[in-house]
Amino acid sequence: MPFWAKRFLGITLHPGQERLMQAYITRDKTRWRHAYLTIALSAGNRAGKTLALAVLILHSLFYKMGYRPPGDDDREVKRWLTARYEWYHFGIQQEVGELVYYEIARLHDGTHEAQKDGCPLTDELGPDWLTLDKKWRGEYRWVVINEVFGGAELHFRTTSERALGSLGKDMAGLSFDECGFEPNLTFIVNEVMHLRRLSTGGQLYLVSTPSEGFTQFSDEWKKGDPDDPQRSSTHYSLRMSTRDNVGFGIDEDIFDKLIEGMPDHLIPQNIDGHFIEGRSAFFDGTAVDEMFVDSLSESYESQPNHEYVQGVDPAIKNDGTWGIVLDITDRDSIVGVNVLRHKGKQKLTKLAENIKAQHDAYDTKHSECHTAIDSTGFGGSVFRDLLSDIKPLRAVEFGGTKAKKIRLLTDLKGFIEQGRLKFPRSGPWLDLRRQLLGYRLEDRKLETDAVMALAVAIRQVTLSPKGGRETIFDYFHEGTPEFKRERKLSPSWERLLSRGNGVKILGS
Repeated sequence: MPFWAKRFLGITLHPGQERLMQAYITRDKTRWRHAYLTIALSAGNRAGKTLALAVLILHSLFYKMGYRPPGDDDREVKRWLTARYEWYHFGIQQEVGELVYYEIARLHDGTHEAQKDGCPLTDELGPDWLTLDKKWRGEYRWVVINEVFGGAELHFRTTSERALGSLGKDMAGLSFDECGFEPNLTFIVNEVMHLRRLSTGGQLYLVSTPSEGFTQFSDEWKKGDPDDPQRSSTHYSLRMSTRDNVGFGIDEDIFDKLIEGMPDHLIPQNIDGHFIEGRSAFFDGTAVDEMFVDSLSESYESQPNHEYVQGVDPAIKNDGTWGIVLDITDRDSIVGVNVLRHKGKQKLTKLAENIKAQHDAYDTKHSECHTAIDSTGFGGSVFRDLLSDIKPLRAVEFGGTKAKKIRLLTDLKGFIEQGRLKFPRSGPWLDLRRQLLGYRLEDRKLETDAVMALAVAIRQVTLSPKGGRETIFDYFHEGTPEFKRERKLSPSWERLLSRGNGVKILGS
């Protein structure tokens, strides 16, 4: 790739760009399929990531990378030349998405600042090897390789309306620039982008400068973290530092001035592409991350003689409704056992039925479940009436006075930092993890439904008598001698986990 970029585009790649190209060009045992299906690049500001994307995409279009190459037979050559190859590039907004287009246009014209003597491809083949001046349906930017070289196409789209306008299309490759600023990244990747490459085996590139705090992009990046022995074999993640671009796209004096005026704590993020905990983050990122463990299943049935708490944050409009059930049999080793989650508008009666069904699954003849509901605003009042059959039912005002809110959050923060909570590291629990990592006291426009449900549940824990129905009342003692205070999973949970598949998982 460094040779191709130099020989045909007239540019010299810097070390960070070369590392990206190496990940891109790596093949599996077929020697033509991609070894990595999802590549995540976390880059510093002005690190040259957009130019690298432009070069990578042009190379893919020119050679139809990921498609089986033709043999010597004329029919095979014709098959390859006429095969439809469409790459889709996304941006959070049209202007951001079109940055790659302008990089390609300048490379084609030989006017890019990284080129010293124009574009060799254009000089040798003429400008018609690439069409840049037409728009798809007169609206979207569109780049087309000359049909003599296979006729591959590059389309530009935005992720507005969660990229649902791109459903139904087969994509030979996908790239998403500045994806770290997309609030619906996880949904778009899982529900839209992955499905668009099922028939092509195409690659997905997630590229962004990291923003403050742990985000959905950091979660996607972690899936391919080369330092993680448990990383997915189909994912590869890397960083590109602004330092790599010094002497290539950035003058050394300019770089020194850029560093000089930047707060020290932001340099790892804005220059070197590292994910750092936001200074305004309310919960400790390390403590939050340690709560989520791989050994727990997403859901567990109620167990005899166990005590449970259900925390509910309801919504009557477009917010999400969350119901979280905790096994609180051991108050120092509390485990998340079930999640109820609904997004968007729902029928109130149906939603109330689902919340009550979740409660009833853990409030049985042999186990006990206490329910607490966020009663802030009109929605909470409505649900409180609809759930009146649940006994006991506690109303908690999460969004009442500021003092009440801080008290609820501080209680939750204490449980987290004391290591008293454990949750599965899979499924909807990962949304809870993401919300906790990104939570700030100034939480307007933040997704906080899961945090609220958990905070309400923890409030119920602090108010519930210890031991539930199995507690032996003793005027002079707080509970039974069997109550353990070790900062680890309780013996009953250790036995459950040791059974593996023997634990029955609840249906949705």
